[in-house]
Amino acid sequence: MPLYSHSRLGTYENCPFQYKLRYVDKIKPILGNSIESFMGSMVHDSLEWLYKLAQDSNIVSKESLIRKYEDLWSENWKDNIRVIKKELTADNFKETGKTCLEMYYDRYHPFDQAITIGLEERMIIELPEDKKMQGYIDRLDKIGDGHLSVHDYKTSNRVPPQAKADQDRQLGLYALAVHQKYPDIKKIDLVWHYVRFDEEVRSSRTQQQLDTMVENTVNLIKDVEKATDLKNFPTKTSILCNWCEFKAQCPEYSHQYASENVVPVLDTTTMTAAQAAETVDKLVELKEKKKTLSADMDAMIETLESKLITYSKESGHSSVFGKDYKASFKEAEAFKAPGQKDLRRYNLESVLEEMDLLDSFQQTSLSWSRLKSKLKSDDLTPEQKAKILENMDVEKATTFTLKKL
Repeated sequence: MPLYSHSRLGTYENCPFQYKLRYVDKIKPILGNSIESFMGSMVHDSLEWLYKLAQDSNIVSKESLIRKYEDLWSENWKDNIRVIKKELTADNFKETGKTCLEMYYDRYHPFDQAITIGLEERMIIELPEDKKMQGYIDRLDKIGDGHLSVHDYKTSNRVPPQAKADQDRQLGLYALAVHQKYPDIKKIDLVWHYVRFDEEVRSSRTQQQLDTMVENTVNLIKDVEKATDLKNFPTKTSILCNWCEFKAQCPEYSHQYASENVVPVLDTTTMTAAQAAETVDKLVELKEKKKTLSADMDAMIETLESKLITYSKESGHSSVFGKDYKASFKEAEAFKAPGQKDLRRYNLESVLEEMDLLDSFQQTSLSWSRLKSKLKSDDLTPEQKAKILENMDVEKATTFTLKKL
């Protein structure tokens, strides 16, 4: 029976195919870790080191903490760590991590707000139907008798709203884990430290909230197990794909890496993956050309029609014969409605209202097309038409049709 975790379930929710590669096939990713993930790990490790020393009454200086962070960064750095955001560099993220630690140090020094009883504490969570989960709590503190607090460090670039914290599965699982390990505990504080912003987000869970979370988690595990049995792990594309270590091994994106020879790609009898990528680019190019040509053709057609209409007016001919088609011209009255700022618009609506006709032409706004149709029909009396037309412009318009001979 697999031992699940919040991150493992989160992987399935974000992309079942990534879950398959990571947890079912256990394939090693070709692409390196993201710089965001690396920075987060270095900040976590630095704070773990800080509190481990503080447990033995060794309160290090802020400068020592930063030196430790820089040492950890150098020791763990790998050249394949990826910086996704092109406008940033690895040094930008390194400085961000340093700033996070400095702000955290200034806020909590001398780190005596509580008694730390656990660091990177591994917790096993028993769920109904023989399901099990595990989690690692960044820091577990004792506040007082029967009162513990769970601390989790976050280096993400946004602080979530309180409502999200109160519904978060990870925090709920931590609360459940502490309840199971320390059954006599009466109160558990759940604290997210958003170290980029020097912000705390605090939450707690009622028994009802925990029961609902447990039910939802068990159902999600069942979904994962069903997908595993059926070998049904579809890809799920999102903005998160840019940070995925398996992107080069994903059928949605592997063709992008074909020319780099970083991964064997799937070729079909139709075309290779590289050819498929080139075909997409060619298709976009042709569609753009078609759009430009279409606009040019429309302009040319409009010009030729205008020339024929002018010829018809000047010559008096109502038809012009080509080799296989006949162009016909018909002049008719066109009713033009007044604009929004034209005083006649108000007068027109008043006239229609006096005739008890406004409702038949108006829903949310006055329907000019319906009114114009009525003016051309016999539904209105000559007197009604005359009053209406006093507040409208009547123009002569020539219509143009082509008919095969």
